[in-house]
Amino acid sequence: MPNQISLFSFLLSIVAAGLFILGNYGYLALGGIIAQFASVIDGSDGEVARLKYLSSDYGGWFDAVLDRYADAFLLFGLTWYVYGQNLSPWALGVGFLAIIGSFMNSYTADKYDRLMKNCIQKRIRIGRDVRVLLIFLGAVSNHPYPVLIVIAVLMNAETIRRIIVCQNDK
Repeated sequence: MPNQISLFSFLLSIVAAGLFILGNYGYLALGGIIAQFASVIDGSDGEVARLKYLSSDYGGWFDAVLDRYADAFLLFGLTWYVYGQNLSPWALGVGFLAIIGSFMNSYTADKYDRLMKNCIQKRIRIGRDVRVLLIFLGAVSNHPYPVLIVIAVLMNAETIRRIIVCQNDK
C-alpha cells in the first residue's frame, strides 16, 4: 500500500509536468496545483507505512528514487514552459542548474544529517517540500522563470553550505 501511494504521487507529478509542457497559463496553474497535491500525497506514504507496520528499507528507497524522477520531470516541464515563452537559452541553463541543484540537495541530505547529527538544531529544512512549494507558487502566480532561478540558487547554495559545514566540522 505505501509503495502504491509513492507510485501514485509520482504519476501525479508526471501529469503536472505534462501540463507545464502544454504551454499556456491555465495548464501551468493546473500543473502547479497537481504538483503540490502530489507532494502532499507523497508525504503520506511513510506515515501509512509506519501506521500499518509496513515500513521497509526498500519502500524508503523506492520513494526516494521516484521523488528524484518526479523532481526532474517537474523542473524539466517548468523549464520547457519558460523556454517556450521567451526562447532564451538562459532558461535552459537555469533549468539545468535547478535540476542539478535539486539532485545534489537530495544527495547530500542524508550524508549531511548523519555527519551533523549531534550539531543540527531544529530549523527549516531546505529540501523537496520547499522545492515543490516554490514550483506551485511560481506556476499559479505565472512567474515560473524567477522560481526556476530561486530554486537553482537556493538548492545549489544549500549544497555548498553543507559541503563547507561538513568539511569544517570533520
